[in-house]
Amino acid sequence: MQFKKGFVVLLHLFFVVLVLAGFCFLQINDNSGKGLAWLNEETYEDTPMFSEQLRSDITNIFNYVNYKDLFETNGEIDYTKDILSVRYNNKRDVTYTLDELVRYAKARGFYLDENFKVVKNQAGDIVPDRESLMINWKAYLPNEVYAEPGDQFATLEELSREVLEKLGEYYTIRFNFIEKPTNLYFRVAYQDSKKNTSIYTNSDDMTFEEMAKLGKFLYLSGDAISPVTNIALPPNDVATLLEKNNPYDNFNSSIIVAIDTSYPHLDAYSIAAQRYRIMHKRYVDGFVMLVMGILGCMGTVLYLIPVSGHKTRKSREISLHHFDRIPTEAGVILYGAAVWAALYMGRMIGYPLLHLLFKSDHWAYLEQLSQGAVMYVVSLTAVFSVIRRYKAASLWKNSIVNRFCNGFSAYLLNHSFKMRIIVCYLAFLAVNVSCVVLISYLYYKQNIPSNFIKFWGTAALLILIDLAVFLKLLQTSMEKDKIDEALKSISTGDTGYKVDLDFFSGKELAVAESINNISSGLENALQEKVKSERLKADLITNVSHDIKTPLTSIINYVDLIKREHIQDPKIQGYLEVLDQKSQRLKTLTEDLVEASKASSGNVKLEIANIDLVELVWQTNGEFDEKFALRHLEVVTHLPDQTLLIEADGRHLWRVLENLYNNAYKYAMEGSRVYIDVQQEEDLAVFTIKNVSANPLNINADELTERFVRGDVARTTEGSGLGLSIAKSLTELQNGIFKLYIDGDLFKAQVSFPIKKPAVSQEQADLT
Repeated sequence: MQFKKGFVVLLHLFFVVLVLAGFCFLQINDNSGKGLAWLNEETYEDTPMFSEQLRSDITNIFNYVNYKDLFETNGEIDYTKDILSVRYNNKRDVTYTLDELVRYAKARGFYLDENFKVVKNQAGDIVPDRESLMINWKAYLPNEVYAEPGDQFATLEELSREVLEKLGEYYTIRFNFIEKPTNLYFRVAYQDSKKNTSIYTNSDDMTFEEMAKLGKFLYLSGDAISPVTNIALPPNDVATLLEKNNPYDNFNSSIIVAIDTSYPHLDAYSIAAQRYRIMHKRYVDGFVMLVMGILGCMGTVLYLIPVSGHKTRKSREISLHHFDRIPTEAGVILYGAAVWAALYMGRMIGYPLLHLLFKSDHWAYLEQLSQGAVMYVVSLTAVFSVIRRYKAASLWKNSIVNRFCNGFSAYLLNHSFKMRIIVCYLAFLAVNVSCVVLISYLYYKQNIPSNFIKFWGTAALLILIDLAVFLKLLQTSMEKDKIDEALKSISTGDTGYKVDLDFFSGKELAVAESINNISSGLENALQEKVKSERLKADLITNVSHDIKTPLTSIINYVDLIKREHIQDPKIQGYLEVLDQKSQRLKTLTEDLVEASKASSGNVKLEIANIDLVELVWQTNGEFDEKFALRHLEVVTHLPDQTLLIEADGRHLWRVLENLYNNAYKYAMEGSRVYIDVQQEEDLAVFTIKNVSANPLNINADELTERFVRGDVARTTEGSGLGLSIAKSLTELQNGIFKLYIDGDLFKAQVSFPIKKPAVSQEQADLT
């Protein structure tokens, strides 16, 4: 069982890790926050990422159009083109070509790296260029507007670097869209009034229809407002860029952009599409892991809850850990300390490790996730501790609050209602005073005299109300003390107790009157009961004595007639019946008198030390022949040691005799009678069991009443007084008499306290 529970705990931790991995896969994902619908409803080409990439590329296409006209002549880069014009401080205007600016930039330590980005050689012998020149014009920004007068001035070093950056952008765009294979195809066309067309494209041999069939496309003519496209989220600035870069004053322009969605070439689109598919799969995997982890956690927890605290599945004993034995509040404090320590260690050790393994974009989420995981594991331990405490009924019992409440309740129970009301009211008053002091402090801090006066007026009113309530509660508690005293007196047998009604008022007065009525009713009922019992006992005694005298005469005359040796068989039969019935009537009369004495306690007891085991052996011997007449087999289980009890030997023998006779009369013929004597704690217990010849459709308690017999048809010779006498005699000797009936199984049990052997003075001195 312990191994299985340990395995399930490890399995639960595995599922927790699975849940955390699922959360990570879902959150550290480009598609986080989209829900589940996008899995079937969206492709990469429908995403904002695709639209943003296309918008950036269209912007670069128009930049390429400008840079091509700026830097190229007949399809080749032309370093002799004029790029920049500046005016020096001596009012001299100078125009610089591309070649001059590039060489100057190189001279100042600038160059293009392998990614066409401008970098600077950190040589220490280059003197900074501080001469500020006024810009006349820039070929790459012909319509530049300066916001401030100072913006029109710059050093030649700054201008040459700017030109080098533009040249790097040109090389980058040309490399990505012209020289390198790409999945994006474009064609931009501008036409002047003489039908001369300038075309900028990377797909000379493709028609419009062929480009449209590649997958996703966008077409826009100069005279249209919106493009023709099958792209879900087309860029919204294409028309602006087309018109802005139109060198002619007409609408004879167009652009078509197409993306081959089979992505045969490695470029930004194919990389993004591949990443999208990976993220799609990761999202699905994360969702599956999350669901499996949650179901696994639920399943393992549902398994662990019933078996938690049990050593075996069938065991009902609850085994508590050391942590479960400390007070509940201390456990809560330790739980809080464990959470704080775990979170602190996570910040000190876990967070730096996360920062090493993951990008900074995901740090915040992973830190929150790790905090949640730590709190879950610690909380799970605390929850199962609560479950074990609940099963062991120690959750509330072992709490400090419970101990305080029990102590406080015990203190109050040992005092009167008046004292309880005073203590509770003092606690209530302490809360009121604390609130008054707090509110007065707040008013004092505000330093508003009118508020201060209002506050103390309200406080005085509250004090008067509290005092009135206290006096009323005190009066009520004193009345309840009187009622409590009356109830205790009546419950102890003082049925003549009366409550002084002048002390009460309101609802308590009605209760006091009811108590007096109950007392009077009980007193009358008790008197009637005593009178009835006395009359009943007198009747039984008188009738028994009245019957005894003629019965004795009958028995004597029957005996005299028997001595005459009458030979007539018929008369002998009559005499036999007469003798049996007279003896039975004599036994019944004696039992009736004895039952009356036993029930009333009018029996003289001679208490002595009796060995119950030996007495049972003797009783077995007395009844062996009698049981043999009905073929009853006695099965005896008696201890070897002596069991001494204090009882009256004659009356105890009568108890056992009645029980043995009851078994003889009512047990099924040919069955077994089980007789046991055993020690149960400080009691010596005698038990006799037999199977009844007749069904026992009666309550066990009814069998101890007078004249009640298990033989409803009364075909046996029993009187119905034997068990009643046995119970009364047992209880008179401070014993316990119990009957049990289960179908036709009858069991009687008689218990007496075991007499402990006296310790001699020598033994006492030794101890």
